[in-house]
Amino acid sequence: MTDHHKLARLQLSGMLGLVLMVVLLLASYFFYQQWRDYRDGSSVVAEEARLRGQTFLKAYGDHASNSLETLYSQTQDILRLRLREQVDQAYVLADSLYRRHHGRLSDAALQREIVESLRPLRYFGGRGYYFIDTLDGDCVLLPTSPQREGRNLLDNQDDQGAYIMRKLLLSVDNHAGSGYASYRWYRPGETFMSEKIAYSRRFEPFGWLIGGGEYVLNVEEDLQQQALQTLAQMPVGERGFFAVIDQHGHLRQLPGQRGFTLPAALQQQLAATPSQYFVSFSHPAAGGSQRYSAYVALVPSWQWRVVSIIPERELTLSGAAQAQALGEKTRNRVLTTLLILTLAVCLAWLFSVHFSRWLGALIAQYQQRLQASQRQVEDKAREIELTRYMSDSAADAIVLLNAQGRVVYHNEAAKRCFCDGNEHRMPELFEERFSGGQHHYVRSVRCCSGEVTLEISLTGLSYQGEYYRCATARDISARVSHERQQRLAATVFEASSEAILITDADSRIIAVNRAFSDITGYSEAQALGNTPALLNSGRHDAAFYRDMWNHLHARGYWSGEIWNRRQNGEIYPEWLTINQVRNGDGSISHYVALFSDISERKATEARVQHLAEYDFLTNLPNRLLLHDRLQQSLHLAERKQHAVAVLFMDLDRFKNVNDTLGHDAGDELLRQVASRTQHMLREMDTVGRTGGDEFVIILPELSGSAQAGMVAERVLQVLEAPFTLRGHTLVISASIGIAVSPADGSSPEVLLKNADMAMYQAKASGRNAFRFFTASMTAEVSERLLLENQLRLAMAQQQFYLELQPKYHIASRRLNGFEALLRWRQADGSLVSPARFIPVAEDSGVITELGLWVLEQACRTATEWVRHGRQLTIAVNVSARQLTHGDFCAEVARVLRDSGLPPALLELEVTEGTLIDYSGPVRQQLAGIKALGVRLAVDDFGTGYSSLAYLKNFAPDTVKIDRSFVSELQHNRDNAAIVSAIITLARNLDMESLAEGVETEAELAALQALGCDTVQGFLTGRPLAVNDALALCRLQAPADAV
Repeated sequence: MTDHHKLARLQLSGMLGLVLMVVLLLASYFFYQQWRDYRDGSSVVAEEARLRGQTFLKAYGDHASNSLETLYSQTQDILRLRLREQVDQAYVLADSLYRRHHGRLSDAALQREIVESLRPLRYFGGRGYYFIDTLDGDCVLLPTSPQREGRNLLDNQDDQGAYIMRKLLLSVDNHAGSGYASYRWYRPGETFMSEKIAYSRRFEPFGWLIGGGEYVLNVEEDLQQQALQTLAQMPVGERGFFAVIDQHGHLRQLPGQRGFTLPAALQQQLAATPSQYFVSFSHPAAGGSQRYSAYVALVPSWQWRVVSIIPERELTLSGAAQAQALGEKTRNRVLTTLLILTLAVCLAWLFSVHFSRWLGALIAQYQQRLQASQRQVEDKAREIELTRYMSDSAADAIVLLNAQGRVVYHNEAAKRCFCDGNEHRMPELFEERFSGGQHHYVRSVRCCSGEVTLEISLTGLSYQGEYYRCATARDISARVSHERQQRLAATVFEASSEAILITDADSRIIAVNRAFSDITGYSEAQALGNTPALLNSGRHDAAFYRDMWNHLHARGYWSGEIWNRRQNGEIYPEWLTINQVRNGDGSISHYVALFSDISERKATEARVQHLAEYDFLTNLPNRLLLHDRLQQSLHLAERKQHAVAVLFMDLDRFKNVNDTLGHDAGDELLRQVASRTQHMLREMDTVGRTGGDEFVIILPELSGSAQAGMVAERVLQVLEAPFTLRGHTLVISASIGIAVSPADGSSPEVLLKNADMAMYQAKASGRNAFRFFTASMTAEVSERLLLENQLRLAMAQQQFYLELQPKYHIASRRLNGFEALLRWRQADGSLVSPARFIPVAEDSGVITELGLWVLEQACRTATEWVRHGRQLTIAVNVSARQLTHGDFCAEVARVLRDSGLPPALLELEVTEGTLIDYSGPVRQQLAGIKALGVRLAVDDFGTGYSSLAYLKNFAPDTVKIDRSFVSELQHNRDNAAIVSAIITLARNLDMESLAEGVETEAELAALQALGCDTVQGFLTGRPLAVNDALALCRLQAPADAV
């Protein structure tokens, strides 16, 4: 037997022994684990069966409890419904008798007929009866106590102090004439009162109420009997049942269980058991005792315990089945494991036999490979010899140095290069600093043929433990000379001031110079490989390029002006020349393009064009360019079926800016308006100035007029922010008219004209608004018309009233007057904001009548204060319409005369805008009012075009500082400066300064520090009703009054 056969047999025996040992260990562990799993699983099955049984029992118990609770919750509803049915029958009987005998019998006889008809009637098993009372509390019919009939029972009370008759009368005192009343009274045979519910109906012919009542407890007893019957029919599983134990521990029901009784001790235990609790007990049965499980559920309303009872044997049936299934499963797993282990031993034996045979064959193969390896060594020696022959035949010089720097090999090319094998010069090919790997460099060497340039590749290598350096050298003298000439050409190429671009015959860029990058912004790396289309600006169509290429192919060159695009997206003009380069056979090899940037020349031309088309002040398109762009937008809209909107905008009261601040300030305002408007529009939109303070906005590609309205609203909002002009802060507004194509016109002239007309409609409606040219009314217009009609109705129905806001002198902290504020409460009780109805009242003219009413009421109120010894001023707001309508001064004089109020106690407040806009008509009226001795105040000072001129002309007594300045006083230095300037101006002109809207102590302290005289606001007092204002006046001593 050979050695490799012995080795295979020993290995087979060892593997079989190892497999058997592993199988025994695994089998032992698995059987132990199966035993533990069976033990734990049995415990889990038993516990799960117990929990399922409790859940099953709890579900039945909770369902029964909830059913009884639901039945109880219907007690009063059922009682009320039954009472109403009985009383309705009595009412129908009384009404029928009245209709039948009315006119035939006297009222007294007819009343007796109805009473005696109802007296014997009973309901609810004879418990219920009908009663009749008059609406004055007299008893007409009381069958259970006839002695009380004819007596007044208004003072009859129950044990809780409630007046029974009054409750009955109150229950019918409603539109329906009927209702329920709850009270307490004695049940028959009882000495204590119980809750009772009565239903009554008002019998109009005799001023009676006819009613009937029933005790709640009677209905509860009926419902309890119904509940017990319901439980008797409800099963608990197959053999379970319900028991009911009341709050005293008495067994109310144990249905369907003959011979089954609950011991008294168990009943008491169940009665004391809390709700939702499980108990277990034994009960004697045939053949021994039987265990039962019970679940106790509470019925809170009756304090019953509903006990669901079921034999424990029924609950554990599912658990027994699961335990049996678990044992069967465990047996199957053990048998399967034994089968698998047996199969594993057989497979292991077969594998070991196969492996032993395979190993013997492997050893035999190893011996064969050893012999084959020896033959390969001989073949390798022949290959080495062939490689040496190839190296000697190579054109490149190859030199090999050992670690000591001695030449150990060189080929024939190296021998020829160094004069027939001059080996002492061959190390010149190697660099002294070489750390391994590969290294490439160029070196000039003097050879037999003279000075040559060699391209050398140096490589480090190891062979049989020895380190060598190998140099491969190639003569590149001709190539270096050619590259030198190319560098010279490249220098000229790069130094050119004109951009140069070279492409191949397929128009792929192969070279660009520095000027190309400077002009286009594309680096050489970005341009190479692309086509000149990289620079395409999109401004030239296909026909332009087609003509250019036709000319180029026909004549060999093309020259002209073209627009291209830089890398940053900027489009620029250039002068371009393209030439063809052909091969010797006449085919095109390259294209050479030279171009220069002519942007500056074009910019000069554009500036001239810009001056002709743009407004010099705002740099916006002028009328000519606007007309051209509008025409283009209309043509595009016609093709794409879009709408174009024209917004004609005019600044409100712009003339006042020029008159008060000068034309330079007006020009600056126009520039700021133009800038704000431009920044909030789309890129495709156009805003231009047509002259003066008129602007036109073109909105192309709209889907409807609603978008134009949204833009107009945003423009108005943008212009509401204050403007700062050379140290002056002012707020302006604008009026906008809107025309939309094609509904309002299809030509620029018609659209501009219609938008202009709509703009004047916006001005006429009160300024700071926009209007559409369309004839249809907007929702806003409809609302204003509705509000105007409601205003006139409110005047007729006296829905207006006054509230008075107190004003206090800062230094003394004393009350010195009130401001009259108009309020409107509609018929439905809702308040309408003055900000909504005051503008409508002014536009419609109602303000003249309404303002006169306010003046009369305010003067009467102040006169009442005077009668109580309090001489306090009353301030009334006056609109521009009042001052310009009729003889307002005469009206003021009449009101003062009729009310008896001293003129010095009346102060009329006029807004800053009114003084400026209507300076002519207002001047005469205010002068007359001043002559009467009435005080004048300027309201909202500083919010408009503030000017010293009107202060001098109208000489007001009080200057009111707007709350917009006061609210930001501590956080806005500009506001603080404005407030300080107003106070100083008022003091120097001998006027009183009054700050509005003071809400914090900090604001009050700041105003006092600035020298303000008077304040009003929520800090000092909210607006008061007239009576509350009089009460506040009385709190101040007459000597302290102003």
